[in-house]
Amino acid sequence: MPLLIDREIQGPKTHAFVLGVGSYPHAKLGAGVHANLRQVPDLPSAADSAKLMCDWLIAHQDRFSPPLATLDVLVSDPAAPANRYHWSRGPIDPATEANVMARGLEWYMRVVAEPGNAAFFYCCGHGASHLQQPVLFLEDLNRNRVNAWTHINLGLLALSLRKSQTVSAALLLSDACGQYVPEFEIGKSQDTRFFDEPNVFAPSRNQVSLLCAAAEGQLAYEGEHQRGSNLNFGRFTQTLLNGLGGSSARWFRDRWGVPCRDLIGDLKSLRRAFFDHWSDEPFEPFQAVTPTDPLPIIYPEGFELPLVVMTDPPDRMPDYRLVISQKSVPDPPWLKDRNAGDPKAWITTVAPSRDAFYAIAVKDGDHYPLLFQPKEPLFEQWVAVP
Repeated sequence: MPLLIDREIQGPKTHAFVLGVGSYPHAKLGAGVHANLRQVPDLPSAADSAKLMCDWLIAHQDRFSPPLATLDVLVSDPAAPANRYHWSRGPIDPATEANVMARGLEWYMRVVAEPGNAAFFYCCGHGASHLQQPVLFLEDLNRNRVNAWTHINLGLLALSLRKSQTVSAALLLSDACGQYVPEFEIGKSQDTRFFDEPNVFAPSRNQVSLLCAAAEGQLAYEGEHQRGSNLNFGRFTQTLLNGLGGSSARWFRDRWGVPCRDLIGDLKSLRRAFFDHWSDEPFEPFQAVTPTDPLPIIYPEGFELPLVVMTDPPDRMPDYRLVISQKSVPDPPWLKDRNAGDPKAWITTVAPSRDAFYAIAVKDGDHYPLLFQPKEPLFEQWVAVP
């Protein structure tokens, strides 16, 4: 299968590798080598999440820092035709150990080939924590008696990239569970290694970010794409794309960018603001590897920043009309407004700016302004009222 993106870029470039493992054919009743691995469910949402990520990467390829030069993808897609994400690209090869070894190595060699290159890695499927490292299981799970727990050790991949002296930045994203599986934790298994063995004596550079959907011992969940929709994607993936699309933007020198270091801090707030139709399962993303510099991942365009406004005290919310204005008085025209009567927080968006804005609570001819600058997402803006 050819690369989904393969274009000439002068100078530093970003290389992307996407894995979606939704099918585990050897981990079913009557199949595979170990009885305790014969009840692993398929994950259509994992395959569809990888496809969604690919479409997003293709649509935003020119806005990456540096620009996206290549995109390779492997998707193990279960035969579940109903309620699926429509995708016309392909055919796509499955995420088997052999394919991951071969195509992963090609991706890794592209990444380290030239100074200044950046890496983008995304995966979705069943995962776990092993020796306190996040891992992703591949389609071959339970196929091989010698190495039934076929997986990628994402912590080792991050460490290998940190040891590279040519890679300028790396963003690794895993939408997978982080729970401990006793048989896997105490057993002997060999990870699928398509990258250089990390040299423990070589200096490490703090230019790598590894974000995971679930902390150690936690589960990751899928969620409806929109309220009432039959489409499901990983909750981490959907929240992440919301942030990368501009909701997590900050001002960088002369333009708006999304920094990898701040993205993790926004995810739980973004989930509450934009995906309140999801049920209440835990949403506990964590940063397994943290960069020291606020490296911009992407420079989004045509976006707005999230703004959450509350009265202080909060029980006065229904009493006040709320207005967003560039003036400190509630005279029209307004940028946005909401009528009195709603007891819930006002979740809205505003265009990014370094100018002064005001959130104003209005009641019976009185008004109470709060000054703010929409130069980053603002999830707690409290307007003091009597």
